[in-house]
Amino acid sequence: MTEAKGWTIPLKEVPLIPERTLGTPPSGDLARRLSFGQDLLPVSEAYAPPEWCAYAAGLTPERTFRLLALVCSFYPEQPDSPWTMKTGSMGLSLSTAGETPARAVARRIDPGRRTQPVSTSPSTVSFSFNAGLFSAGVEHPVGGSTTGSEWVVQGYGAHQSRLRWDFRSTRRHPLVGDHPLAVLVELEPDKEHRAEVMFSVELKHPVVGLRRHRAQLPAVTIPLAT
Repeated sequence: MTEAKGWTIPLKEVPLIPERTLGTPPSGDLARRLSFGQDLLPVSEAYAPPEWCAYAAGLTPERTFRLLALVCSFYPEQPDSPWTMKTGSMGLSLSTAGETPARAVARRIDPGRRTQPVSTSPSTVSFSFNAGLFSAGVEHPVGGSTTGSEWVVQGYGAHQSRLRWDFRSTRRHPLVGDHPLAVLVELEPDKEHRAEVMFSVELKHPVVGLRRHRAQLPAVTIPLAT
């Protein structure tokens, strides 16, 4: 389970199936590496960001909104399964029964981009001089200390019915732990809606190398009620 703003989202394990490729040895399904949870909430300041609430409240009463809260949880490699999570991708497809194209739309997504701070110390070059029995060293810094950021989650698809979040592991920030996501969904009144979730991840094994895995089908389906 994961908690956010006072409510709890239960997590369910998502088995991962390796993609079959020519010339590579088969590998088994992976368990205990990815979990997923979701909840559908009203658009109120108890759950949604104030700017999302203001956006929904400023439109006509005929338009209906819900907050779709999502959590992807990545787990570290196991002693009996030394696969390291390198990248991941979660696709979300919104649809409305009987409508072509789909009328359910993600008006806002979070995050559009999530970063982690990066601090780089200056490197040095060392010179040594030998003079008889004595040795002296001089170090000269090369460049100055820099502070920046690197993305770990990138979202796409605001104002669309098909969304995607990409996750990646970096040298300083491994792809482990909970990643909360949120979508402000506009729904058609008196219609049936659903949201389908699909996963793709890339893991590295110390012997067989990089392998892409996908979530077990059928895809997770989240009913959206008005």
